[in-house]
Order: sequence, then C-alpha cells, then structure tokens
Amino acid sequence: MTGRPRRAVSAAFLAFGIAGGSLIPRLPSLKDYLHLTDGQVGFALLGFSAGGITGSLVSRLAVRRDARKFVRIGTVALCVSLVGPGLAQNVVQLMVALYLMGAMCGFLDVLENAQGADLEVREGRPLINGFHGFWSMGALVGSLIAGVAAYTGVPPLQQFIVTAAVVAVGSAWFLSELPNLLPTQSGGVGAAAGGSQGVAMAVLAISVITFAGIIAEGGTSDWSAIFLRELSHANPGIATVGFSGFALAAMLVRFRADLLTARTSRATVARLGAATAVAGLLLAIALPALPTAIVGFAMVGMGTAVLMPIAFAAGANLGHSGTALALVMASAYAGTIAGPPLIGATADHVGLRLAMAIPLIATLVVVALAGNLGTMSSPGVSLSPKGEGQGEG
Repeated sequence: MTGRPRRAVSAAFLAFGIAGGSLIPRLPSLKDYLHLTDGQVGFALLGFSAGGITGSLVSRLAVRRDARKFVRIGTVALCVSLVGPGLAQNVVQLMVALYLMGAMCGFLDVLENAQGADLEVREGRPLINGFHGFWSMGALVGSLIAGVAAYTGVPPLQQFIVTAAVVAVGSAWFLSELPNLLPTQSGGVGAAAGGSQGVAMAVLAISVITFAGIIAEGGTSDWSAIFLRELSHANPGIATVGFSGFALAAMLVRFRADLLTARTSRATVARLGAATAVAGLLLAIALPALPTAIVGFAMVGMGTAVLMPIAFAAGANLGHSGTALALVMASAYAGTIAGPPLIGATADHVGLRLAMAIPLIATLVVVALAGNLGTMSSPGVSLSPKGEGQGEG
C-alpha cells in the first residue's frame, strides 16, 4: 500500500531535481545572450534565493490543505517557470524570472519534504535521505541534458521548453499517486518537550543548522572549481571534477544514509556527516594539491549530503501547521543568499584558501548543534535500533 505513494514522492523529487538542474549550466549562455557582467549574473541569482524564501513561507498555507494537489500543481508551475529565464531580455527580467522559479522551488521544497516526513511516520522507518537522493539524481540528469544542449548549440529557451514539457508530462501519472498528509500531521507532527517554547527553541536550533549547512554545502560546491583552478593549478576541464565528485558522492550517500539512520539516530548521522565535511575541508585547505583537494571536496559532498534531509524531516515533525518546516526551509534559502557573497568578499581580502574557513566554521556549528535533531522523531516512530520498523500503534 505504501509502495505507490513512496514511488510517487520519489518521482516528485526526481522531477524537481531535473527542472532545477537544467538551469544552472545554461547561465553562461544566458550571460552571453544578455551581455551581462559577472556581477549582474550574481545580482539576478539573488532573485532565485529571495523567491525561495517567499515560496517557503507561502507554502504553509497550502500544506495545511491538500498537499497532494498542490505538489501536482506546483510541479507543473515549476516547469512553466523554467521557461522564464529563456524569455528574459535584460537583467531585470532575468531576476524576475529567477525569482518566480525560486518561489516555486521553495514552495515545492516544503510540500515534498512534508510528504517525505509523513511517509516516515506511516512506514516507521527513515526515508527522507532516499527521497533527496532522487532529487540529486534528477539534478544530475538535468545538468547533463543542459550540458549536451549547450555543447550542441541548442539555445536555452528551446532546451527549457522541451525539458519542461517532458518533465511535466512524464511525471503526471506518477504524481497522481501522491499521498496526502495524515490527518494529525498537516505538515508536521510531534512536539518538542516544553510546549510552545520548546517547539520555538527547536525550530530555532534546526533553522541555524540548515542555515549553516547550506553555507557549508553550497559554499563548497560553488567554489570548488575555482579553488581547484587557482590553488591546485588544474586546467578548466579537470577543475570541474571537484563539483562532479561532490555531487556524485552526495547522491550515493543519500541513497544509503537511511539505513544508517535506522541503526543509530538522526543526531548521530548528522554529526557524523558534519564531522566528515570538516575533515574534507581541512584536507582541501591544508593540502590544496589536485588529488587531495578532490578527495577533500568529495568528503564534503558525502558529509553534507545528509544534513539538509535530516533537518527538513526534523522541521516537518514540529507542530501541526507546517510553519516550522516553512521557517526551516526559509533559513536554508537565506543561507544561499549569505554564503556565496560572504565567501567571495572574504576571498578578495585574504584569498580563497583562507576564505574556505567559512564553510569549515559552518560545519563545526552543525557538529555542535546536531544533538538537537535527536529528539525530533515523530510520534509512534522510533528511529533508534529498538524501534526500527515500528509504525503507529
């Protein structure tokens, strides 16, 4: 009975990833077509992050109603919004288009993670990392499609239209089997000890984890190619291996992390992931030569891969309105605004090698706060070894 809903949620994450992954590799083409500077591209990308915050906060109005319907509508809307950047004629229009796409991403992020957390309750076992693994797979597929399109000279608009149509039509049948949230869930079950004050403190702690985790994850992946080119003296082609290794390691870990969570706990897996990322960053910073730097970035990908799924699931299990998950998700998008310019500005003053201490510090913050994820299990579900496989009584 739960196989079809799990397949549908996996398909929703996959479709989300393909649509999102189709955009970033085409930014150079959009930049050339619109004659933009690097600064203007960065300015336009702020629109995406701002839209993500907006969509995350608005989603709480939908998650309390019919999450299944809104995920289906939101997936089609995301596909439509993918076409927007290809239609832009100047930097302002590009920023508006990216804002709209970011808003749909933030909206779907909350709803799909709420459904993933809900299925964990139904099945009595960790599933959220696997769902995010499908997102990573989709992002990889989308980026490959975009790469082939760019290599063969296909304009971004044509690629966006075809990708959007295929994703919207191809996912429709699978999404028809999406589950609605349990009547007691409505976007989040469970409550932290201490009533509303306890919930507020838990939301704050998880929000800090997601903010810091995104800076660690995004900061490393965004700057890995430049780090390898400037500090490891790699050619541009080899430099992309840093990001590829990061992305591949993240995807593979996500597909296996739920097994480890079932045998230990969310807090343990998050702390282990953050510690692995710390070790990877220390390796890359201390020994920026090509082999060790690539290994270091792969370790960061492995470590940070588990942080966001676990934190989002924990946020979904707080309260009953979906507000907690919306705030946790919004803090993640806020991290995408703060991280890249902070690392870039620091690199301008002290160099990129020392600037990578920013994601290093962020991962240390996650290590320190990971214990807050240990008490966020849903009622009727134990994510400890003794409760493995038990559902609601």
